Amino acid sequence: MLIALPVKFDKENPPISPLFGHAKYFAFIEDNNIEIKPNPYDGGIKVVEWLLDNGVDTVITQHIGLKPFVILSKEEIKCYYPGEGRVLVKDAVESFKKGNLEQINENNIEKFIRHK
Repeated sequence: MLIALPVKFDKENPPISPLFGHAKYFAFIEDNNIEIKPNPYDGGIKVVEWLLDNGVDTVITQHIGLKPFVILSKEEIKCYYPGEGRVLVKDAVESFKKGNLEQINENNIEKFIRHK
């Protein structure tokens, strides 16, 4: 399982970014190993394609646009919500492993779209 989370900084256990496609970095977690990579794109579908190319099968994010969500869903990538405010990567992943995160789906996606 490869989990991706948008994060604010390239440092150990960074906070999750409230942005998705415009996040500066993404944390990739596999077998308790964390690798942080710079987001090569500034939003748009290219970010989703990049995550798919990296083999992601799970996304944990505070907010996500409808188009990225639809593409991820079609690829059977599950998205989860870690809560609002300052949430650290390790805390979000631990909550995910315990089954404590709300899954984002077509019935609740409106709550997670950031309206301008």
